[in-house]
Amino acid sequence: MRALVGLYFAIGIALLAIGFLLPGPCENRNTDVVSNIVFVLTWPVGLYAEVYHGPHSVRDWLHAQACSGGDGLGPKNI
Repeated sequence: MRALVGLYFAIGIALLAIGFLLPGPCENRNTDVVSNIVFVLTWPVGLYAEVYHGPHSVRDWLHAQACSGGDGLGPKNI
């Protein structure tokens, strides 16, 4: 069980690191610790909602987290 939870956190941290390294220079880098922790804890939901069923590619999704202050799951467009 510990190995499974560790793998879950490792994948989330790796995705976050890739998001910060992949896009290159950003004009507004996301430095909000809470946003990054929420991303690591909820990455499967974001991947499913924003990439699998949503309009974004994985690269766009990770870029939004690293450079736009989040992945877009919070604000709702009405």
